[in-house]
Amino acid sequence: MLITPFGEIKILVDKNEVPYSVQKGAINDKLYPNLLGRYQISITFVPDGKEHTIACIFEPNCTYERCTESGERLECQSFYSDRKYKMSIGIECEAGYINGIRVSEEYDYDAEYLINGMSYLILSNTKTERYVFGIAWMDNIDYKDTVDSNNNKEVQTWLGADPTLPL
Repeated sequence: MLITPFGEIKILVDKNEVPYSVQKGAINDKLYPNLLGRYQISITFVPDGKEHTIACIFEPNCTYERCTESGERLECQSFYSDRKYKMSIGIECEAGYINGIRVSEEYDYDAEYLINGMSYLILSNTKTERYVFGIAWMDNIDYKDTVDSNNNKEVQTWLGADPTLPL
């Protein structure tokens, strides 16, 4: 079980909670010197030719705002609490469709941004069996201060939540 400043993290497969393994990552290094927590959660799911969802959510214990912070090969969403915490949840993916055709041919699954987390969308043709969520958080961040500023501190959770970066 992973507890964050936003609440307990849960992994759901088709809305059913499942056990997961969690690994703690390095913090206080040059990429993210201000992180309080950095973790990766991985699960194995063998596709069966049907559509499924694998969601990483938190049970909110505070009020928060959220914003999309995607990048190349990273679908990431960040949450800013009223208590000055920022948490990012990221997955490796290139989400989206144009005229009904997947934007990325590199991934055989898609992503969905949830109100309180992120989700892998398993498609009928998905063959991938391992799914990783990156989660990172820090304090002393205010959403209102970061929207129009050049504050580089807040990018640390985005880097910390990238599941392709080594722990």
